Amino acid sequence: MKRIVVVLLALALAGLASAAGNKPGGRPVVLPGCDGLYYERTGFPQRLIVSDLPLEVSAHTAMHQMTQAIKLTLKDRGFRAGRFSVGYVSCDDSGPAGTWSAKRCVENARIAARHSAVVGVIGTLDSGCARVELPVLAAANLVLVSPLNTATDLTRRRRAQVARLSASDDVQAQAAARFLRRAGARTIAVRSDGTRRGDLYRAAFARAARHTGLWIVRHPPADAAYLGGVLSGSSRQDILRARRLAPGGLLALSAGYGPVAQLAGVVGTAAEGAYLFVAGIPVEHLGKSGRSFVLHFERAIGTAPHPYAIYAAQSSDLLLDAIASSNGKRAAVGRDVLAAKVSRGLIGSFSLDANGDPTFAPVTVFRVHGRAAQFVRIVD
Repeated sequence: MKRIVVVLLALALAGLASAAGNKPGGRPVVLPGCDGLYYERTGFPQRLIVSDLPLEVSAHTAMHQMTQAIKLTLKDRGFRAGRFSVGYVSCDDSGPAGTWSAKRCVENARIAARHSAVVGVIGTLDSGCARVELPVLAAANLVLVSPLNTATDLTRRRRAQVARLSASDDVQAQAAARFLRRAGARTIAVRSDGTRRGDLYRAAFARAARHTGLWIVRHPPADAAYLGGVLSGSSRQDILRARRLAPGGLLALSAGYGPVAQLAGVVGTAAEGAYLFVAGIPVEHLGKSGRSFVLHFERAIGTAPHPYAIYAAQSSDLLLDAIASSNGKRAAVGRDVLAAKVSRGLIGSFSLDANGDPTFAPVTVFRVHGRAAQFVRIVD
């Protein structure tokens, strides 16, 4: 009898050891300064994905919906990617002021890099945060899957492996230039709000305008005006000055002035009738897979998803598929992410070019009307 008990106890302990054998490094998963492990299975996962987003910014709801979308995607797949069990940790790169912090971004990248089970990072919100993280991720051979970052240089300077899902700033500029040219504009005034971001938007648009056949002028009257910048207390005056360069003409605003409700709240009626060019596809214009996920998210979370959440879910799918098709090591996961060919995904069908930019990079054109954004069209 005693021998049977000993055998049964040994089997039970072996079972527990097997369940805990998935522990990365044989220790519980702890990433200092980040949320706890999300993994609804026995034991600990063999691989980890990490997100890095500013969870305390004005876009609080959208950021938290992105983490919810990642969790929902992982849960739907049974916390598995091929032969690997996979868990998720959400990191917050907010600083004392509430917006993203360069110091925190770097620290989160280091935290992810130090944990051997982490094979990919999803983020960030701001391209500046991604820019300071990339050297750390590159040294650790970690791929960054970027749902939202649009700064053109992120994928062009080969700092690290980056898979971008949104249209870059230069692609948005090309879409804006083509739209204005087709609307009948021949001459255009191009301005910046004086910020670094505004100067980058302006430079990208000026290049696109020349290739599109628009003639850039410095003095009124121009057929249209383009203003690159980000929403701030001076935006009303910046917009009014841009309008004076093209009296009665079209006004185009870079994505940094959105969303429209916030724009209207800051500048009042000054932006009425302006066109806003934003990377991505609105939820109501997604394809079949995207619409199915929207309904699934609504049932699971209890609210309609922000467009950012759809891009976070697609990023999760991309990373999990790469883990499943690879040997699970960082370098292999990164290679498989960049080699992916997505057919009828949540944001459509796309692959990634040699830089890591999407071959299908839609830009949505909105027209400002009151506090609402009127959908105009999607430009690819």
